[in-house]
Amino acid sequence: MLAKTDTYTTIIRCGTPDCDWGFPLPDLAPWRVETCYEEFGQHCVERHGLRETDINAQMYFDLKLGTLTLWKNE
Repeated sequence: MLAKTDTYTTIIRCGTPDCDWGFPLPDLAPWRVETCYEEFGQHCVERHGLRETDINAQMYFDLKLGTLTLWKNE
């Protein structure tokens, strides 16, 4: 008999209201978090007007809310 395992994957969401971006994050392995940040950065370029060369932008990862929010310093 196979043991039943419960798996739970957190979906990290964009912190912008009404934005549907999400990234599955089953654990906090460094490579998964890095991939999540890369995907979110590309999402911000495509949907929120971030320039790929904008070095003043920072991402805030809120584990409690399960969101990534872009802070862009002007």
